[in-house]
Amino acid sequence: MAVLVCAGCQDLKLGDAFLEKAPSGEVDINTIYGDAVYARRALWAAYRTLPYGLTTTVMSCMAGDIQECITDLNHSYFGYSYTGGTIYYNGSVTADLENTSQATKYSYTKETHWDGIRKAWLFIENVDRVPNMEAAEKKRLKAEAKVIIAIHYTQLFRHFGGVQVVDHAYDPNEDLKLPRSTAMETMEFIVKLLDEAIPDLPWHFTEAESVEQDGRMTAAGAMGLKARVLLFAASPLFNSDTPYLDGEAAQKHLTWYGGYDANLWERAYQAHADFFDAMAQKGGYGLVQAGGSMTVRQAFRKGYFERANGETLISHRPANGFIKFTSLGNWWDRAYFFAQAAGDYGIAGPTQELVDYFGMVNGRSIKDPDSGYDPKAPYVNRDPRLYETVVCNDTDYCGRTAWVYPIVGPRVGIDERTDWDDPFGGYADWKTGYRLRKFLLDGVANSPWQPTDLAGKEVSWPYLRLPELYLGMAECIYQTNRGSYEAARYVDALRDRVGVGHIIPGEDFIDQLLTERVCELAFEECRWFDMVRYKREDIFRKKLHRVDVKRTDSKPQASPGTYTYDFSQELANGTRFWQENFSPKWYLSAIPSDEVRKSSGVLVQNPGW
Repeated sequence: MAVLVCAGCQDLKLGDAFLEKAPSGEVDINTIYGDAVYARRALWAAYRTLPYGLTTTVMSCMAGDIQECITDLNHSYFGYSYTGGTIYYNGSVTADLENTSQATKYSYTKETHWDGIRKAWLFIENVDRVPNMEAAEKKRLKAEAKVIIAIHYTQLFRHFGGVQVVDHAYDPNEDLKLPRSTAMETMEFIVKLLDEAIPDLPWHFTEAESVEQDGRMTAAGAMGLKARVLLFAASPLFNSDTPYLDGEAAQKHLTWYGGYDANLWERAYQAHADFFDAMAQKGGYGLVQAGGSMTVRQAFRKGYFERANGETLISHRPANGFIKFTSLGNWWDRAYFFAQAAGDYGIAGPTQELVDYFGMVNGRSIKDPDSGYDPKAPYVNRDPRLYETVVCNDTDYCGRTAWVYPIVGPRVGIDERTDWDDPFGGYADWKTGYRLRKFLLDGVANSPWQPTDLAGKEVSWPYLRLPELYLGMAECIYQTNRGSYEAARYVDALRDRVGVGHIIPGEDFIDQLLTERVCELAFEECRWFDMVRYKREDIFRKKLHRVDVKRTDSKPQASPGTYTYDFSQELANGTRFWQENFSPKWYLSAIPSDEVRKSSGVLVQNPGW
């Protein structure tokens, strides 16, 4: 807790250069809240602490890796000993490791949440004394600050369970040994903040307003976040007859509620229903639809990638701004590391499991014998979202088709350059037989190292999108026994957008919903939380696979080819510690052991750590 106040309780010297000095000299809290311009900047500084799920520098996210690399959807070949993927793959993550500079998936002390929470509370507690700001703006900005706090606590809740609830900006003279609140108390604190904020926020921004306002908090975003939190809270991780692991944290209800409560699913359902009722009444949001020159693939892409698209409810920008090409030919400015890390360095290795989640365009799973799936032509007539998520052999890529096969033996009249990388060689892309397209997009013809689709664009991170609410509503309808066919309507709305056949509800409807969440939300930091909230040990233990592609004809490379596909090969260097040594402790993260010791028993560790 000392971290929250060590920067000083009566000034705002919290690391943001534009807050450090005013034209008149030194800046203290009276200066900041003596003028509307400085007060707004104090809130913008809190905005800058929000999570951004793509790597912007080599040490961002999981030290260059992304959260998806510890799910079944992706494997990282970045390979350095300090990267997040490596330390999870080799099982070296411990509560003691959390004391170090190693980048785990979410740190209790090293992320920006406590900084953002403190900045937001300082703003809430001081903005009313700004002399040249209207009361209506003060009310709105305080509501925005409450949503910022709620976002940070949502992250903490999903990674740790019940945590220390900071409900004001602490003074150094206060007792800073704050115990963890229960999981239920933490959830209720988030919901309370959002309920307080929603009435004082604009529902959405018009197209003209979005030029300057896009990215700020709205009532729609706050209502959507409330629905997300209540869905997670209702899920079996916390809402169960037994804890996932026993121990002091479980006995104090920090990691579960002490029993199953069906009413939590009703509350999650009502939060989703309230959102959709408000959307029907007020408009302003909707799924991007194909039409005119826009294809279904372009509609799907616009829904997660472009700003002010009517689908993104909460987004965040990279702090270091726009992508800029340099004069170095095949390399680009390090101002946006994700393009290098995913496009060449190997953090994005889509698995065969990810590809298999995408069904056929007729809506059926590739495992369905009536789907029309042909393993000899595995990427034909698939769900269009597949082609926008990963690049597959012989599908469109950089103005041509992807060539993901090694040169084997003499071939006639071919260009011997292919996209294939030896899966057992050094780190690079294509090692799984696939390359990421989502967020990375494409380059110019025959030059994949220049992702020109990104040039000059600021890639917003969609922290929360409308499709997640559609799928959450379907899940809540099903879990509250309102009928799988009624739930299917919300899934089918997403499938209609991309021209995919409707879902056929069955006894495995939750598995179908989790699969649909992969197809719609892959690489948006949803999969990990789906794995843990349903306590899916089976997914953690899965062996993951790649595809080996061989070209069997001797035609020129640019000509249509014939191929064989081997899907049986496990990922090269793809062993993960928990596949053979699984423990439910992985569902929630460890609190640094030093923090537990320093608290003299006040701060309780999560089970298993």
